[in-house]
Amino acid sequence: AMFSRYSCAIVLALLASGACIITGPRTPATRAVLPPNECAWRGATPKQSSLPLRADGTPDYSSIDASPVSKVLTATIRKLLVKEVGQDSDPRPWTEFDGLLNAVREVNDMDGTAEQVQRRARNVFEGILPSLGLAWVPAFWLKLVKPSAPAWLQHYSFFLVFQTLFPWLMGPMTGVEEVEVTLPVTGQKLLLPQAVKAERCRFLESTQCASVCVNTCKVPSQQWLGQDFGMPIHIQPNYDDFSCVWRFGVEPPPLEEDEAVMVPCFAKCDSDYQGERDAYRLRAKRMAVFDGLVETADIATAKAFGTVSSEGGTTEGGSALNDLNLRVRQRQVSRSGKCWSVAEDRSEQRGAVVQASGETIPLRWEGNGQEEDKEE
Repeated sequence: AMFSRYSCAIVLALLASGACIITGPRTPATRAVLPPNECAWRGATPKQSSLPLRADGTPDYSSIDASPVSKVLTATIRKLLVKEVGQDSDPRPWTEFDGLLNAVREVNDMDGTAEQVQRRARNVFEGILPSLGLAWVPAFWLKLVKPSAPAWLQHYSFFLVFQTLFPWLMGPMTGVEEVEVTLPVTGQKLLLPQAVKAERCRFLESTQCASVCVNTCKVPSQQWLGQDFGMPIHIQPNYDDFSCVWRFGVEPPPLEEDEAVMVPCFAKCDSDYQGERDAYRLRAKRMAVFDGLVETADIATAKAFGTVSSEGGTTEGGSALNDLNLRVRQRQVSRSGKCWSVAEDRSEQRGAVVQASGETIPLRWEGNGQEEDKEE
Protein backbone atom coordinates (compact mmCIF):
# COMPACT_ATOMS: atom_id res chain seq x y z
CA ALA A 1 0.00 0.00 0.00
CA MET A 2 2.77 2.40 0.92
CA PHE A 3 4.65 1.54 -2.24
CA SER A 4 1.62 2.28 -4.45
CA ARG A 5 1.07 5.68 -2.80
CA TYR A 6 4.61 6.73 -3.65
CA SER A 7 4.80 5.08 -7.09
CA CYS A 8 4.93 8.40 -8.96
CA ALA A 9 7.86 9.58 -6.86
CA ILE A 10 9.64 6.28 -7.45
CA VAL A 11 9.20 6.60 -11.21
CA LEU A 12 10.72 10.09 -11.21
CA ALA A 13 13.59 8.96 -8.98
CA LEU A 14 14.42 6.03 -11.24
CA LEU A 15 14.41 8.17 -14.34
CA ALA A 16 16.50 10.87 -12.68
CA SER A 17 19.07 8.33 -11.49
CA GLY A 18 19.86 7.21 -15.02
CA ALA A 19 18.26 3.76 -14.96
CA CYS A 20 18.67 1.98 -18.27
CA ILE A 21 15.52 2.13 -20.40
CA ILE A 22 15.02 -0.98 -22.53
CA THR A 23 14.97 0.00 -26.20
CA GLY A 24 16.07 -3.21 -27.90
CA PRO A 25 17.89 -6.56 -27.53
CA ARG A 26 20.68 -6.65 -25.01
CA THR A 27 24.24 -7.58 -25.92
CA PRO A 28 25.37 -10.65 -23.95
CA ALA A 29 28.26 -10.19 -21.55
CA THR A 30 31.68 -11.32 -22.68
CA ARG A 31 33.96 -13.56 -20.69
CA ALA A 32 37.09 -11.96 -19.26
CA VAL A 33 40.47 -13.49 -20.12
CA LEU A 34 43.65 -12.88 -18.13
CA PRO A 35 46.72 -15.15 -18.03
CA PRO A 36 47.63 -16.41 -14.52
CA ASN A 37 50.99 -14.60 -14.57
CA GLU A 38 49.20 -11.26 -15.08
CA CYS A 39 46.94 -11.61 -12.04
CA ALA A 40 46.96 -8.77 -9.52
CA TRP A 41 47.52 -11.04 -6.51
CA ARG A 42 50.79 -12.15 -8.11
CA GLY A 43 52.03 -8.55 -8.28
CA ALA A 44 50.77 -7.44 -11.69
CA THR A 45 49.15 -4.02 -11.98
CA PRO A 46 45.51 -4.14 -13.13
CA LYS A 47 44.92 -2.44 -16.46
CA GLN A 48 41.25 -1.49 -16.32
CA SER A 49 40.37 2.04 -15.19
CA SER A 50 37.89 4.74 -16.15
CA LEU A 51 40.14 7.27 -14.37
CA PRO A 52 43.40 8.75 -15.68
CA LEU A 53 46.44 6.64 -14.82
CA ARG A 54 49.58 7.78 -13.06
CA ALA A 55 53.05 6.87 -14.26
CA ASP A 56 53.07 3.74 -12.07
CA GLY A 57 49.81 2.48 -13.60
CA THR A 58 47.60 3.27 -10.61
CA PRO A 59 44.45 5.39 -11.06
CA ASP A 60 44.50 9.09 -10.27
CA TYR A 61 41.79 9.54 -7.64
CA SER A 62 42.33 13.29 -7.18
CA SER A 63 38.99 14.18 -8.78
CA ILE A 64 37.16 11.85 -6.41
CA ASP A 65 39.14 12.87 -3.33
CA ALA A 66 38.35 16.55 -3.97
CA SER A 67 34.67 15.92 -3.26
CA PRO A 68 33.43 17.21 0.14
CA VAL A 69 31.57 13.92 0.58
CA SER A 70 34.82 11.99 0.15
CA LYS A 71 36.64 14.18 2.64
CA VAL A 72 33.91 13.89 5.29
CA LEU A 73 33.62 10.10 4.98
CA THR A 74 37.40 9.59 4.91
CA ALA A 75 37.87 11.64 8.09
CA THR A 76 34.90 9.95 9.79
CA ILE A 77 36.14 6.43 9.15
CA ARG A 78 39.72 7.29 10.11
CA LYS A 79 38.46 8.68 13.43
CA LEU A 80 36.57 5.45 14.11
CA LEU A 81 39.61 3.34 13.18
CA VAL A 82 41.87 5.36 15.48
CA LYS A 83 39.34 4.81 18.28
CA GLU A 84 39.81 1.06 17.85
CA VAL A 85 43.61 1.28 17.68
CA GLY A 86 43.94 3.77 20.55
CA GLN A 87 46.33 6.14 18.75
CA ASP A 88 46.92 7.82 15.41
CA SER A 89 50.38 7.09 14.01
CA ASP A 90 50.02 8.82 10.63
CA PRO A 91 50.88 12.53 10.32
CA ARG A 92 48.91 13.08 7.11
CA PRO A 93 45.63 15.03 7.15
CA TRP A 94 42.57 13.07 8.19
CA THR A 95 40.89 13.84 4.87
CA GLU A 96 43.57 11.99 2.86
CA PHE A 97 42.78 8.41 1.88
CA ASP A 98 46.36 7.17 2.29
CA GLY A 99 46.39 8.55 5.82
CA LEU A 100 43.82 6.04 7.05
CA LEU A 101 45.58 2.97 5.64
CA ASN A 102 48.02 2.76 8.56
CA ALA A 103 45.09 2.60 10.97
CA VAL A 104 43.46 -0.08 8.82
CA ARG A 105 46.61 -2.19 8.95
CA GLU A 106 46.98 -1.66 12.70
CA VAL A 107 43.43 -2.82 13.32
CA ASN A 108 43.99 -5.87 11.15
CA ASP A 109 47.35 -6.75 12.75
CA MET A 110 46.30 -6.41 16.39
CA ASP A 111 46.15 -9.33 18.76
CA GLY A 112 43.19 -11.72 18.77
CA THR A 113 41.26 -14.13 16.60
CA ALA A 114 39.98 -13.36 13.12
CA GLU A 115 36.51 -12.98 14.63
CA GLN A 116 37.80 -10.30 16.99
CA VAL A 117 39.41 -8.42 14.10
CA GLN A 118 36.11 -8.55 12.23
CA ARG A 119 34.30 -7.29 15.33
CA ARG A 120 36.62 -4.28 15.56
CA ALA A 121 36.04 -3.46 11.91
CA ARG A 122 32.32 -3.85 12.35
CA ASN A 123 32.45 -1.31 15.19
CA VAL A 124 33.77 1.12 12.59
CA PHE A 125 30.93 0.45 10.15
CA GLU A 126 28.32 0.68 12.90
CA GLY A 127 29.77 4.03 13.97
CA ILE A 128 29.55 5.75 10.56
CA LEU A 129 25.89 6.77 10.60
CA PRO A 130 25.83 7.91 14.28
CA SER A 131 28.98 9.98 13.64
CA LEU A 132 27.16 11.75 10.80
CA GLY A 133 23.98 12.34 12.81
CA LEU A 134 22.16 9.58 10.91
CA ALA A 135 21.73 6.97 13.64
CA TRP A 136 18.00 6.81 12.84
CA VAL A 137 18.50 5.45 9.32
CA PRO A 138 18.64 1.66 10.08
CA ALA A 139 15.46 1.76 12.17
CA PHE A 140 13.70 3.86 9.51
CA TRP A 141 14.71 1.38 6.83
CA LEU A 142 13.63 -1.68 8.82
CA LYS A 143 10.31 -0.21 9.94
CA LEU A 144 9.11 1.73 6.90
CA VAL A 145 11.04 0.78 3.76
CA LYS A 146 11.81 -2.92 4.03
CA PRO A 147 8.22 -4.08 4.77
CA SER A 148 6.69 -2.14 1.87
CA ALA A 149 9.24 -1.76 -0.93
CA PRO A 150 9.77 -4.59 -3.43
CA ALA A 151 13.10 -6.40 -3.33
CA TRP A 152 14.29 -4.94 -6.65
CA LEU A 153 13.81 -1.42 -5.32
CA GLN A 154 15.67 -2.18 -2.09
CA HIS A 155 18.61 -3.65 -3.97
CA TYR A 156 18.63 -0.74 -6.40
CA SER A 157 18.59 1.74 -3.51
CA PHE A 158 21.70 0.18 -2.00
CA PHE A 159 23.37 0.26 -5.40
CA LEU A 160 22.70 4.00 -5.65
CA VAL A 161 24.03 4.66 -2.14
CA PHE A 162 27.30 2.84 -2.72
CA GLN A 163 27.84 4.18 -6.24
CA THR A 164 27.27 7.73 -5.00
CA LEU A 165 28.99 7.77 -1.61
CA PHE A 166 31.88 5.30 -1.72
CA PRO A 167 34.01 5.83 -4.86
CA TRP A 168 36.66 7.34 -2.54
CA LEU A 169 36.99 3.91 -0.91
CA MET A 170 36.29 1.47 -3.74
CA GLY A 171 36.95 3.54 -6.86
CA PRO A 172 34.46 4.06 -9.70
CA MET A 173 31.51 1.66 -9.65
CA THR A 174 28.93 0.43 -12.14
CA GLY A 175 25.64 -1.42 -11.80
CA VAL A 176 25.52 -5.11 -12.68
CA GLU A 177 23.06 -8.01 -12.51
CA GLU A 178 20.21 -5.94 -13.88
CA VAL A 179 16.57 -6.97 -13.67
CA GLU A 180 13.76 -5.83 -15.92
CA VAL A 181 11.13 -3.76 -14.09
CA THR A 182 7.85 -2.42 -15.43
CA LEU A 183 7.00 0.91 -13.81
CA PRO A 184 3.54 0.92 -12.19
CA VAL A 185 2.35 4.23 -13.64
CA THR A 186 3.78 4.55 -17.14
CA GLY A 187 4.28 0.89 -17.98
CA GLN A 188 7.79 1.75 -19.11
CA LYS A 189 10.37 -1.01 -18.82
CA LEU A 190 13.68 -0.33 -17.11
CA LEU A 191 16.82 -2.32 -16.38
CA LEU A 192 17.79 -1.77 -12.76
CA PRO A 193 21.10 -2.97 -11.24
CA GLN A 194 20.76 -5.30 -8.28
CA ALA A 195 24.49 -5.32 -7.51
CA VAL A 196 27.37 -2.87 -7.66
CA LYS A 197 30.80 -3.59 -9.13
CA ALA A 198 33.96 -1.68 -8.31
CA GLU A 199 36.00 -1.78 -11.50
CA ARG A 200 39.25 -1.76 -9.53
CA CYS A 201 38.81 -1.66 -5.76
CA ARG A 202 40.98 1.12 -4.38
CA PHE A 203 40.98 -0.35 -0.87
CA LEU A 204 42.10 -3.79 -2.03
CA GLU A 205 44.77 -2.48 -4.37
CA SER A 206 46.12 0.00 -1.84
CA THR A 207 46.41 -2.51 1.01
CA GLN A 208 47.60 -5.41 -1.18
CA CYS A 209 46.29 -7.83 1.44
CA ALA A 210 43.53 -10.43 1.29
CA SER A 211 43.41 -10.51 5.10
CA VAL A 212 42.64 -6.79 5.25
CA CYS A 213 40.02 -7.24 2.53
CA VAL A 214 38.29 -10.15 4.26
CA ASN A 215 38.63 -9.13 7.91
CA THR A 216 38.16 -5.37 7.75
CA CYS A 217 35.78 -5.01 4.80
CA LYS A 218 34.06 -8.10 3.42
CA VAL A 219 32.96 -9.91 6.59
CA PRO A 220 32.07 -6.89 8.77
CA SER A 221 30.18 -5.26 5.87
CA GLN A 222 28.17 -8.43 5.27
CA GLN A 223 27.34 -8.64 8.97
CA TRP A 224 26.53 -4.93 9.36
CA LEU A 225 24.19 -4.67 6.37
CA GLY A 226 22.62 -8.04 7.12
CA GLN A 227 21.85 -7.37 10.77
CA ASP A 228 21.28 -3.61 10.88
CA PHE A 229 19.37 -3.29 7.59
CA GLY A 230 18.10 -6.82 7.05
CA MET A 231 19.92 -6.82 3.70
CA PRO A 232 21.73 -10.07 2.87
CA ILE A 233 24.82 -9.36 0.81
CA HIS A 234 27.61 -11.43 -0.68
CA ILE A 235 30.77 -9.43 -1.33
CA GLN A 236 32.99 -11.02 -3.96
CA PRO A 237 36.50 -9.57 -4.34
CA ASN A 238 38.28 -10.68 -7.49
CA TYR A 239 41.97 -11.22 -6.80
CA ASP A 240 42.85 -11.48 -10.50
CA ASP A 241 42.00 -7.89 -11.42
CA PHE A 242 41.03 -6.35 -8.03
CA SER A 243 37.46 -5.71 -9.11
CA CYS A 244 34.78 -6.40 -6.50
CA VAL A 245 31.05 -7.15 -6.71
CA TRP A 246 28.57 -6.44 -3.90
CA ARG A 247 25.49 -8.62 -4.56
CA PHE A 248 22.53 -7.28 -2.60
CA GLY A 249 19.86 -9.76 -1.52
CA VAL A 250 22.25 -12.73 -1.78
CA GLU A 251 23.12 -14.75 1.32
CA PRO A 252 26.90 -15.20 1.69
CA PRO A 253 28.25 -18.73 2.15
CA PRO A 254 29.98 -19.74 5.38
CA LEU A 255 33.36 -18.03 5.39
CA GLU A 256 35.35 -21.26 5.31
CA GLU A 257 33.49 -22.15 2.09
CA ASP A 258 33.97 -18.77 0.46
CA GLU A 259 36.43 -18.49 -2.43
CA ALA A 260 37.63 -15.20 -0.97
CA VAL A 261 39.59 -17.00 1.77
CA MET A 262 41.15 -19.51 -0.62
CA VAL A 263 44.14 -17.30 -1.37
CA PRO A 264 47.86 -17.12 -0.57
CA CYS A 265 49.57 -13.94 0.58
CA PHE A 266 49.73 -11.40 -2.25
CA ALA A 267 53.12 -10.87 -3.86
CA LYS A 268 53.14 -7.25 -2.66
CA CYS A 269 51.76 -7.92 0.83
CA ASP A 270 53.88 -6.29 3.55
CA SER A 271 52.30 -7.98 6.57
CA ASP A 272 54.63 -9.57 9.12
CA TYR A 273 52.08 -12.27 9.89
CA GLN A 274 51.74 -15.02 7.36
CA GLY A 275 50.88 -18.67 7.61
CA GLU A 276 48.62 -21.50 6.60
CA ARG A 277 44.92 -20.93 7.29
CA ASP A 278 42.67 -23.42 9.04
CA ALA A 279 39.69 -22.62 6.81
CA TYR A 280 41.35 -24.58 3.99
CA ARG A 281 41.55 -27.74 6.07
CA LEU A 282 38.12 -27.23 7.60
CA ARG A 283 36.54 -27.21 4.18
CA ALA A 284 38.28 -30.43 3.23
CA LYS A 285 37.16 -32.07 6.48
CA ARG A 286 33.55 -31.19 5.69
CA MET A 287 33.90 -33.05 2.42
CA ALA A 288 35.04 -36.13 4.35
CA VAL A 289 38.16 -36.70 2.26
CA PHE A 290 40.83 -35.02 4.37
CA ASP A 291 43.58 -37.37 5.52
CA GLY A 292 46.19 -34.85 6.64
CA LEU A 293 47.86 -34.59 3.25
CA VAL A 294 47.93 -31.28 1.44
CA GLU A 295 47.45 -33.03 -1.90
CA THR A 296 44.16 -34.60 -0.78
CA ALA A 297 42.90 -31.26 0.48
CA ASP A 298 43.90 -29.70 -2.84
CA ILE A 299 41.76 -32.18 -4.77
CA ALA A 300 38.77 -31.71 -2.49
CA THR A 301 38.90 -27.96 -2.66
CA ALA A 302 39.42 -27.87 -6.41
CA LYS A 303 36.32 -30.01 -6.93
CA ALA A 304 34.28 -27.70 -4.73
CA PHE A 305 35.22 -24.47 -6.46
CA GLY A 306 32.85 -24.73 -9.43
CA THR A 307 33.27 -23.43 -12.97
CA VAL A 308 33.22 -20.15 -14.84
CA SER A 309 29.73 -18.65 -15.10
CA SER A 310 28.24 -18.21 -18.58
CA GLU A 311 27.64 -14.45 -18.24
CA GLY A 312 29.67 -13.06 -15.37
CA GLY A 313 33.06 -14.01 -16.73
CA THR A 314 34.21 -15.17 -13.28
CA THR A 315 34.25 -18.32 -11.20
CA GLU A 316 31.20 -19.20 -9.14
CA GLY A 317 32.52 -17.39 -6.07
CA GLY A 318 33.71 -14.41 -8.10
CA SER A 319 37.29 -14.42 -6.81
CA ALA A 320 38.96 -15.25 -10.15
CA LEU A 321 38.34 -14.45 -13.79
CA ASN A 322 38.43 -18.08 -14.86
CA ASP A 323 38.84 -21.60 -13.55
CA LEU A 324 42.49 -21.87 -14.63
CA ASN A 325 43.52 -18.82 -12.61
CA LEU A 326 41.67 -20.19 -9.61
CA ARG A 327 43.49 -23.53 -9.86
CA VAL A 328 46.85 -21.73 -10.11
CA ARG A 329 46.03 -19.75 -6.99
CA GLN A 330 44.89 -22.87 -5.20
CA ARG A 331 48.14 -24.66 -6.02
CA GLN A 332 50.08 -21.72 -4.59
CA VAL A 333 48.05 -22.10 -1.39
CA SER A 334 49.11 -25.74 -1.15
CA ARG A 335 52.79 -24.79 -1.49
CA SER A 336 53.10 -21.68 0.66
CA GLY A 337 50.01 -21.60 2.85
CA LYS A 338 47.17 -19.13 2.94
CA CYS A 339 46.97 -15.44 3.63
CA TRP A 340 46.19 -14.97 7.32
CA SER A 341 42.45 -14.52 6.94
CA VAL A 342 40.44 -16.79 9.22
CA ALA A 343 42.75 -19.20 11.04
CA GLU A 344 41.62 -20.62 14.36
CA ASP A 345 45.18 -20.26 15.63
CA ARG A 346 45.60 -16.70 14.31
CA SER A 347 46.32 -15.35 17.80
CA GLU A 348 49.02 -17.98 18.43
CA GLN A 349 50.66 -17.35 15.06
CA ARG A 350 50.81 -13.63 15.69
CA GLY A 351 52.11 -14.12 19.22
CA ALA A 352 54.98 -16.23 17.94
CA VAL A 353 55.99 -13.58 15.41
CA VAL A 354 55.74 -10.81 18.00
CA GLN A 355 57.88 -12.73 20.47
CA ALA A 356 60.51 -13.46 17.84
CA SER A 357 60.65 -9.89 16.54
CA GLY A 358 60.33 -7.99 19.81
CA GLU A 359 57.45 -5.97 18.34
CA THR A 360 56.11 -3.20 20.54
CA ILE A 361 52.59 -2.54 19.18
CA PRO A 362 49.76 -3.49 21.59
CA LEU A 363 49.21 -7.20 22.04
CA ARG A 364 45.78 -6.88 23.65
CA TRP A 365 42.82 -5.27 22.03
CA GLU A 366 41.24 -2.53 24.13
CA GLY A 367 38.33 -1.78 21.79
CA ASN A 368 34.58 -2.08 22.23
CA GLY A 369 33.17 -5.55 22.78
CA GLN A 370 36.34 -6.98 24.29
CA GLU A 371 34.53 -8.77 27.08
CA GLU A 372 32.08 -10.32 24.64
CA ASP A 373 34.86 -11.67 22.44
CA LYS A 374 36.80 -13.03 25.42
CA GLU A 375 33.77 -15.00 26.54
CA GLU A 376 33.47 -16.49 23.09
